[in-house]
Amino acid sequence: MKSIKQIKSRLRWLIHVDSREWLNKYFAPYRRKKLLGTDFTIISNNCWAGHVYRRYGINYNTPTVGMYFFPEEYLKFISNLKENIDLPMTFIPASKSKHYQRLQELNQTNVPIAVLGDDIEIVMLHYHSEKEVNEKWNRRKKRINWVHLIVKCTMQNGMTMEQVKQFDELPFKHKIIFVPQKMDEIQSAIWYKSDCKDGQVWDDIINFNKYVNLKKLINSLY
Repeated sequence: MKSIKQIKSRLRWLIHVDSREWLNKYFAPYRRKKLLGTDFTIISNNCWAGHVYRRYGINYNTPTVGMYFFPEEYLKFISNLKENIDLPMTFIPASKSKHYQRLQELNQTNVPIAVLGDDIEIVMLHYHSEKEVNEKWNRRKKRINWVHLIVKCTMQNGMTMEQVKQFDELPFKHKIIFVPQKMDEIQSAIWYKSDCKDGQVWDDIINFNKYVNLKKLINSLY
């Protein structure tokens, strides 16, 4: 059973996000006019990409929305992105996941767990069925723009400093990673000063654009 604190936190999240989504309907056209282009792809380790696209009222030009990866799988996924994106997708029950204990803690044992290839697990948090996952994943991956590409990560779900360095060394021209403290040695790091605990960032979805200039980031692609 959830605690009163967890319930209050969830309610604050819903009010904040729901009001923002409502405002997007009215402000997205004006925001879009400030972009140099709208045909761009964001590959993200969590739901962050979806919030960016909705802010500008743009189709999801990526399959990585409404879901999240654990760090090891995400790094493997993006290390050979063009091939991994087309790996066959299967599904496992949460009880078979390498991260079952963490899924239990998060009360996420009833969401679809997709597996690309042999071992790249994806927690399909905001999907209701395997059929929905397959349809949307296959449709959206066809929209990927390999020229105008942003690869985003967040130091969370147990991501280590060594994994942050691995991400920073990947050969993507436009990449960012939200980190909980200043890291001058990490070229792609964006210091996320908000809700950070245990050396991790946790509210990059609630305040997805708080520490990054999205217009500048997107326009840097063109």
